[in-house]
Amino acid sequence: MEREILQQFTQLYNYQDILSNLINSGLNSRYSNSELHCIEAIGKLEHPNGVQLASLLSMTRGAVTRLAKRLLQDGLIERYVLPDNKKEIYYRLTAKGEVLNKEHEVAHTKWEERDIAFLYSVPIKEQEVILDFLQKFNNYLKDKIEEESL
Repeated sequence: MEREILQQFTQLYNYQDILSNLINSGLNSRYSNSELHCIEAIGKLEHPNGVQLASLLSMTRGAVTRLAKRLLQDGLIERYVLPDNKKEIYYRLTAKGEVLNKEHEVAHTKWEERDIAFLYSVPIKEQEVILDFLQKFNNYLKDKIEEESL
């Protein structure tokens, strides 16, 4: 049973990936999910820095630094400092980054609407069991990430 559950997760990830690439081929072929979510986070946060982004994205600071470097090279974000703190580096979206962020937002909304329509067909009791399981599994994975990051 456990292996079957893991196989279903693998199939779920694969189908989501295939569908996402079919629907958003231009968006997904240019940038990774991590890059798109980093852009989204920079667009939402006020004065985002590497520590805030790492925390929000559940990544190491090193991973965020590498992402930011790629996004800077592509002209999607820029660095800045505040007048009263020249040490701390912050990020903001460029006009090009804003356009990509909007494209991602539209794609994300379509994904939510599509899959929420399916979830409406699942009885509430089953949704509660699924939600409980997913919360437990996400906490387990988060703990594993923290262990591996040490």
